[in-house]
Amino acid sequence: MMWLELFNFLHFVGLAFGLGGATIATIISLKANKDKEIVNVLGKILPSIVNLIWLGLIFLVVSGIALPFFIKWPLNKEMLFIKHILVIFIVIFGIAIGIFSRKKAMKETKIFSIINLILWYLITFLSAFV
Repeated sequence: MMWLELFNFLHFVGLAFGLGGATIATIISLKANKDKEIVNVLGKILPSIVNLIWLGLIFLVVSGIALPFFIKWPLNKEMLFIKHILVIFIVIFGIAIGIFSRKKAMKETKIFSIINLILWYLITFLSAFV
């Protein structure tokens, strides 16, 4: 029972880090469009936020793999499969964001960031139905 609680807690922490980080990164990036002073600050703080998002994703994947071994109630396998597919897309878009941001392709980076944020919220919403 302790393992179930530990992995469940790790799952919630991963969700908080990932969803919270993606939300903050997107808000700050969109604000940088309107206020050029934020662009300089963005370059300094965004790497830390990105690391937080990746850490959250790692926590989610590790705990998500472990949790089914400890859960005794039935899971909605179809919904879980959809969530797993969406997590794969988050990883793909996260890698793309990293590539495009290094190339200073801001338009693509912002579009991918918004899509990624929507995926995070969609996974959070679907979690209520697993």
